[in-house]
Amino acid sequence: MTLLVILGTGLVLGFIVMFNYTVSKQFVMGEAERSAQDRARSLARELELELRAVEEITENQALNLSYVHVEEKTLLALIKGIVEHQREIYGSTVAFEPYAFSPSLKAFAPYFHKSDGGIRFVQLGSDTYNYFKQAWFVEPRERGKAVWSQPYFDEGGGDIIMTTYSYPFFDRNPDGTRGRFRGVVTADVSVTWLTQRLASAVDSRHGYCFLIARDGTFIAAPSADLVMRKTIFDMADELGQPKLRDVGVRMLQEPSGFVHVGSALRGTDSYLAFVHLPATGWSLGIVFPSSQLFAEVSRLHTFNMMLAAIGVVLLLFASLAVTGTVTSPLRRMVKATSQVAHGDLDIDLSEVKSSDEVGMLASAFTQMTVDLKKHIQQLQVTTAAKERIESELSVAAGIQRSMLPSRFPAFPGRTEFDVAAIMEPAKQVGGDLYDYFLTDPNRLYFTIADVSGKGVPAALFMAVTRFLIRGLAREGLNPGELLNRLNKELSQDNDSCMFVTVVCGVLEVDTGTVHYSNGGHEPGIILGPAGEITQLEKPDGPVIGVIENVAYAMHTRIMKPGETIFLFTDGVTEAQNRRDDQFSRERLLAACHGIGSKTVQGIVDEVLRQVTSFEDGADKADDLTMLAIRFQGRSR
Repeated sequence: MTLLVILGTGLVLGFIVMFNYTVSKQFVMGEAERSAQDRARSLARELELELRAVEEITENQALNLSYVHVEEKTLLALIKGIVEHQREIYGSTVAFEPYAFSPSLKAFAPYFHKSDGGIRFVQLGSDTYNYFKQAWFVEPRERGKAVWSQPYFDEGGGDIIMTTYSYPFFDRNPDGTRGRFRGVVTADVSVTWLTQRLASAVDSRHGYCFLIARDGTFIAAPSADLVMRKTIFDMADELGQPKLRDVGVRMLQEPSGFVHVGSALRGTDSYLAFVHLPATGWSLGIVFPSSQLFAEVSRLHTFNMMLAAIGVVLLLFASLAVTGTVTSPLRRMVKATSQVAHGDLDIDLSEVKSSDEVGMLASAFTQMTVDLKKHIQQLQVTTAAKERIESELSVAAGIQRSMLPSRFPAFPGRTEFDVAAIMEPAKQVGGDLYDYFLTDPNRLYFTIADVSGKGVPAALFMAVTRFLIRGLAREGLNPGELLNRLNKELSQDNDSCMFVTVVCGVLEVDTGTVHYSNGGHEPGIILGPAGEITQLEKPDGPVIGVIENVAYAMHTRIMKPGETIFLFTDGVTEAQNRRDDQFSRERLLAACHGIGSKTVQGIVDEVLRQVTSFEDGADKADDLTMLAIRFQGRSR
């Protein structure tokens, strides 16, 4: 028996350890992917911001030259100032079309660049440097817009490997339209600076960064032998790694990703997170070694294996010690226990005649079986009823939760508005509801309601109300018409005399116009972005489901960008503390003061926090529901 127990325990512990290792590795893989991509996106955003700063300076210079003809002295001072004060910019020039700067000068392109801690001046318009044929001049002239060049070695200019951002400028016609092309303003970024920038972003013990151009050429990499000499496709061919070629294609075509690259990029098994830089067309990659990603999992697995081995050894000694003390009366009682475990309560322990503890235990065990028969009969009836009720309530609670939208942000792809909500029932199921949905891309329906009563009846009435509202909204009814129809439907055959208070509205997301109607519900609040509070006007209308023929008015309000509609049920204002004091609308208005600048989720969380703090552990008196809808306005 001891050997069987040890073997079974060992198998179970081994299975648990392996299962734990597998699940942990999968979890760590997911977390590692998210963390790696977040790190890559963060670094890409930083790099984009720095490059965008270069672009803005160049664009401003070009726009100024489009409207103002500056003297040579002033122009040289402007160019030199840009190079001196912008650490990202290695060099800059204003290169003019032939005779565009002066009728006596065919080529004029004063160039300043950093050199040995100072600023060096070069006139690019010379016999040794024909800038009219340079890609950084030709492409913006031909395309009529700003261009990032492919990295190149600027011989005769900056004399380093660089990439250039060129912005064309033009004469202006009397009517303000674009006239004749005059030249380009450029800003050079050193590839060496990019390499140092990326090297400082990631600890070399935990990985490294690299940057590839639009054709796959390495722009920045830990190894200088790769920069401007090889492409990621050349490396794939040299290493015989077709998978690495596929990775290169994905880096140039996809916005971001996380892939296993084996030992191709580091010499050890590694993973690659990459992000595309839209401004330049380049791709940023960060390589992470697998050993670093899964180090904690490996240590945890080893520790668990040691614990399992120690546990098996201890169990072996304990089993041997216990089995050595087993006596015949106890074995008889073990047999009787087995009978009881299988439901046989008719046991016979008359053979146990001793008057010691074993005999007392046998007598008590016999009496226990007699009492157990009675209790089991009573328990079977009670348990069956209780389990049925709990099961039904659990299923009902799950169904009710699934009916209400609970994923936030609710519409990740929409920036014109944002929604947050919460519903906490006082019992296992409740009668409050909130809902929001788009009937078309421009109309966001929203509603909040409170059914009379609590528990299962209220939950059923709430479900009927929600489905009716959704169905009527999809027929294109405005909020007033919707409440008219809803009241008519719920009033018919309402023998239980239940009712519901409802606020129903629709937000036109392109204009911020809100149409809403109120059926006996607590009026909502408008929260301004500067912290101001406006109470939403309450249209006249009784509760829904009592009087069949009632006309509900509809009101309209124009929302300003940043304003938030905050709706709630009486579970907020009537929340009670241990002294039976109510939270009240006055406390709610005080809680809402100054929180209009928070996110909609922050508004809901802050009000919930203050209500919970006020209750101070007291039981909930009613279902609590809140809904916040912010109109952001269309982005330019």
